Amino acid sequence: MLPAQRRRGHRERIDWGATPIHPLLIAAYPVIFLFANNAAEQVSLEPLWLPLGVAVGAALAEMLILYLALGSWRLAAMLTSVLVIGFFGYGHAWNAVGGLFDSQWPLIAAWAALVLIGLGLAWRFGRNSRMATRVLNVVAGIALLLNVWGVAGTMVALGSVEPPQADLTPIELDPPPNERLPDVYYIILDRYASPTALAETYDFDNEPFLTALEARGFRIARHAHSNYIKTPLSLASSLNVEFVDAEALRGEASSGKDREPIHRALREHLAVPSALKELGYRYLHVSNWWPPSVTNVGADRTFHYEGQDEFSSALAQTTILRAVSEPGVAPTDPWDWQVLRSHTEYALERLDEIPATASPKYVFAHLLIPHDPYVFDSDGSFMNREQVAQQGQLESYRRQLSFANSRMLDLVDRILAESGPDSIIMLQSDEGPFPARYRADEWGFSWHEATDAELEEKFGILFAMRVPNADLDAEGFHDRLTPVNAFRIIFNARFGTDFTLLPDRTWAHVDLDHFYDFFEITDRLRR
Repeated sequence: MLPAQRRRGHRERIDWGATPIHPLLIAAYPVIFLFANNAAEQVSLEPLWLPLGVAVGAALAEMLILYLALGSWRLAAMLTSVLVIGFFGYGHAWNAVGGLFDSQWPLIAAWAALVLIGLGLAWRFGRNSRMATRVLNVVAGIALLLNVWGVAGTMVALGSVEPPQADLTPIELDPPPNERLPDVYYIILDRYASPTALAETYDFDNEPFLTALEARGFRIARHAHSNYIKTPLSLASSLNVEFVDAEALRGEASSGKDREPIHRALREHLAVPSALKELGYRYLHVSNWWPPSVTNVGADRTFHYEGQDEFSSALAQTTILRAVSEPGVAPTDPWDWQVLRSHTEYALERLDEIPATASPKYVFAHLLIPHDPYVFDSDGSFMNREQVAQQGQLESYRRQLSFANSRMLDLVDRILAESGPDSIIMLQSDEGPFPARYRADEWGFSWHEATDAELEEKFGILFAMRVPNADLDAEGFHDRLTPVNAFRIIFNARFGTDFTLLPDRTWAHVDLDHFYDFFEITDRLRR
């Protein structure tokens, strides 16, 4: 048979290995990589899909446009891969060398030169480079699969554990008959320090704010401390009216630093909202950008800013967008402060609207103020990185705290006017701010070595409770209450329960590598 006949009689085999898919794999890699490296902070795959789809879709569109212009898939793919690497790699390059420069312009110039060199090489060798296409496909595919495997392992672990509903403290609420059920607001002001820590460490007199709350019917536990050192531990305890089971958490964790078990518990059924829902309350959940408290399985409605989540914000700051959106971003702080500010603005706006909605309702709001980054000046205007760097951490914290105080007083007035004067309101922090030595070496800091002042700064909290038509002293209210007893008192005072108050105890953990290895510091805090 002649060669021409053989060609007509048989279809030419497609060389699938040399099919240029590497731009799509390379575009997917940084998204999957970042998600895999932060899987412990995630509770579902939901934050992954949009940025992954945008990255791969943009790479595909770019490759198609270049193919239509150049007539070669391999050349179009080579050029696209260079551009994708240039787009996604800049933020990582800045993280590596940013400390050497006062501004980003030297790196921007160098990065642009490298991308141009890469495009030149791709143009020269990319049109007929079958072997280079195979190599890029294989290398990008293996790198991507390794990270997909890590994400899959975490998500399988998430789905393999049943929600701990059977372990919830049984609560049977029995309020007085024919009495209007009061709306219940549980508002967490993250890292709001105690009056003692504010006075001693931050040189801030918080008495005007506390006195203003007292004038509105609040009782203040001025020497209150959190039960635990971190948000998920504190909130899981207060919302289940029980101390956390450290042994069970250690048994579920894959390592000493695996926070996924407590993050999952925070998203599952919790005793307080479950009991109120049984009584007919609607559960309204106002969240922030921190994934573990974005929502709860029991929430009837969740209010969450959808402009950009924490993962998307972090991903954007690893790309070339870092050079054009926030040129002052530090390598150790990749967040887009405007996005994080928008989350809090959205939450506060929803809290302003909620009091006018139908009752009875249970409202849980986790506000990341005065938690850093410090994006609110005292008057509510935006504080950028340059301003915060100039005035320092202490002054920046004071300013954002002043904004939070003013905003909370306005909110309380709105609640009392629209939800009604019988509304129950808890203003509480889950933890205090981190001491300077901890911020300087987060993973190397041992809480065994913390000073008394550092323990007070971290564990001293705001604890303000408004329960009208109740004798809180008779229910056990005192100046050193801890959050685990907050709803025990509220339910005893207004909902007919007969809880015994738990001992007001506080635990630290050793360090972030031993998240569930607690040791008690109650006596040190009371010295």
